Amino acid sequence: MSAGPTTVHVVPVDDLIEHDSDGGDCPCGPNTEPVKRCSDGAVGWVVVHHSLDGREQSEL
Repeated sequence: MSAGPTTVHVVPVDDLIEHDSDGGDCPCGPNTEPVKRCSDGAVGWVVVHHSLDGREQSEL
């Protein structure tokens, strides 16, 4: 028996705000991407949250 679809949140550590990973609306405007599980082909979701302190700009 396989597990059903899951959702995983990727959240910045020590950001300026608390990110909502409970399914509500997060003010950072996260991206949601489907991911196919290799074991059974079920589709899960990865929710990638954005930092509000601008750390992504230094990674470019």
